[in-house]
Amino acid sequence: MGGKVLTIKTAPACYHPLTHEICHRSYLAAGFSPNHTYSNHYIPITDQRFDQVIEPAERRRLAKGKNSGLRIALEPGICDETTEAMLCACDRAHGRQLRIKPGEIARIMRAVPESYITLTATNGEQILAGALFVRVSDRVLYHFLSGFFPEFRAISPSLLLFDAAYQYCLDNGLQILDLGISLDHLGHEKTSLASFKRRIGGQECPKIIYEATF
Repeated sequence: MGGKVLTIKTAPACYHPLTHEICHRSYLAAGFSPNHTYSNHYIPITDQRFDQVIEPAERRRLAKGKNSGLRIALEPGICDETTEAMLCACDRAHGRQLRIKPGEIARIMRAVPESYITLTATNGEQILAGALFVRVSDRVLYHFLSGFFPEFRAISPSLLLFDAAYQYCLDNGLQILDLGISLDHLGHEKTSLASFKRRIGGQECPKIIYEATF
């Protein structure tokens, strides 16, 4: 019979580089091996505005989006059913499998509702895009899930949401906006998503999963 496998999923190295290095050496010394090493993107929060850290093409798209009249709203706590349904509808509109089952988002959030914020971009009563973020520490805001309807791509509603998230970090003294790893619904690297994260100021760091067999 095969041995038992112990898996350790670590935070991205950007959360605390020195601790990451110490833990990495400790895991290797204890017999763990890196099973997966992902490229994680994050935006360091500085005193610059979001439009100063993104590339010129994204800056033009952001300005266009801001001139479109969309309203950006931020709500703390558990995501409402309307926004959750919109995120599921976005998955279907993009022709991909649901990333999370209906009702699952609220269930996850109930554990620590005070750590979550929901950002939405609306045109009148219609939600065009939404994003869920988790305040994982007093330094880090993590991008958990987001979506937009493809027919509104030209006005860049998602870019407006990241602008609002960056400003939230500035206003609340957070130092890192963690954009996460870039995988498709099958778990494969999604290069177009990684490219977008780089264009909006994302820097790269490793996120490692370790395994040991006993």
